[in-house]
Amino acid sequence: MSTRARRTTRRKTKRKAKAKSQAGPKKQLFGLITPSTKIKTGEVVSFAREFATLIDAGVSAVPALQLMKEAREGKPFEPVIQGLIDDLNAGRPMAEAMDQYPKVFNRFFVRTISTADRGAPITDALRQAAGFLDTADSAMADARKAMVYPMIVLVLGLAVTVLMLTVALPPMIDLFNNLDAGLPLPTRILIFMSESLTARPLEILAGVAVIVMIAFKYFKSEGGHAAWHRAQLRVPVLSSVIVQNDTARISAALSSLIDAGLSLPEALEVATETASNDVIRAALVSSRTRLLAGDGLAIPLAETGVFPTTFTQALRVGENTGTLDANLRRMAEFYAKSADDTLKSFVALLEPLSTVVIAMLVGFMALAVIMPMYSVLGTLGE
Repeated sequence: MSTRARRTTRRKTKRKAKAKSQAGPKKQLFGLITPSTKIKTGEVVSFAREFATLIDAGVSAVPALQLMKEAREGKPFEPVIQGLIDDLNAGRPMAEAMDQYPKVFNRFFVRTISTADRGAPITDALRQAAGFLDTADSAMADARKAMVYPMIVLVLGLAVTVLMLTVALPPMIDLFNNLDAGLPLPTRILIFMSESLTARPLEILAGVAVIVMIAFKYFKSEGGHAAWHRAQLRVPVLSSVIVQNDTARISAALSSLIDAGLSLPEALEVATETASNDVIRAALVSSRTRLLAGDGLAIPLAETGVFPTTFTQALRVGENTGTLDANLRRMAEFYAKSADDTLKSFVALLEPLSTVVIAMLVGFMALAVIMPMYSVLGTLGE
C-alpha cells in the first residue's frame, strides 16, 4: 500500500471514530434519555411486570435489573436500567432512583414504588403501577383509534374540495363569465374561491401557516391552555367523555395509591396529575386543600360542580362506612366503561355528521355549477 493510500485510510478511520463519538451522546447523556429515544408506556408496563416476576422468583433487585438490561441491550431502556443499577449500588432507594428519569417513570409510578421503601412489598407496588399505566394507555389508544375514521373522511373531503376548486372548476370559469345571464350567488362564491386558490396559492398557504402558528402559540400559553380546557367542558358529548375518563383515572389512581399505603391527601396530590383537563385538575387541588382542613373528600368534590353526582355520592358513602378504597375501585371500573360507551356514541355521531358535512359541501359546489346552466336555458327560451 502506498503512503497516500495509508493516509487516506487513516483519515477515513478518524472520521468514522469521530462520527461514532458524536453519535453516542444522542442516545445516552449522563444516563438520561433524550427525546429522540422516547420510551413508550407499554415498555414501562412490561418492565415493571417483568421486574416483579423476577423478584417473585427469588432474584434480588440488582441481579434482576442486570438480567433485564441484558435483554434490552442496544435499546433506549438499557441506559435507564443501568442508571437504576448504579443508583441502587450507591445506596439510593428504588423510588429515588426511578425519580431521576421523569420522562420514563411518571410521578404516579414513582410514588407507588415509594411505598416499597416504607415496607410494602415491591412486587405489589410494581404490579399496581403497571396495571394503572396499562389501563390508562389502553384508554388513550382506544380513543385515538375511534377518531381515525372521522378524521380520514374530513381530510379526504377537504382534499377533494381543493382539487375541484383548483383543477376541475377553472376551465369552466371562462364559460360562466361569457354567459349573458347573471350568475347566481353560489356560483360567484365558488368562482371567487377558485380564482383565489389558483391566483395566490403561496399567499393563502402562508396565511394558513401563520394562523396555525399563532393559534398553536396561544394555546400553548397559560391563558390559552386554560381557555381551551374550559371550552372542552362546554361541548355537550365531548365534555362527558373527558369528565368520565378523568374520573375513572382519578378513581383508579386513588385506589391504587391508598392500597399501596399512601394517606388520602398524599394519594390525592399524586392522582391530581393523572387528570387530563386543567379545570378538573384545579378542582382536585382545591378539594385537597379542604381535605387537609378536615372537610373530607366527597363534599369538596361535589361543591366544585365538575364531577358526576354518582361519583361524589359513592365517595360520601365510602367515607361514612370506611369502604372508600373499595368504592373507588368500583367507580374506576364504572366510569372507565361509561367513558368508553360515551366515546363510541360520540364517534358514532361524528361519522354521519362528517359525511353530511362533506355531502353538503359537494352539493353546494354541484348546485353552483348547475344553476348558471338553468339561467342560460331560461335566457334561450325567451
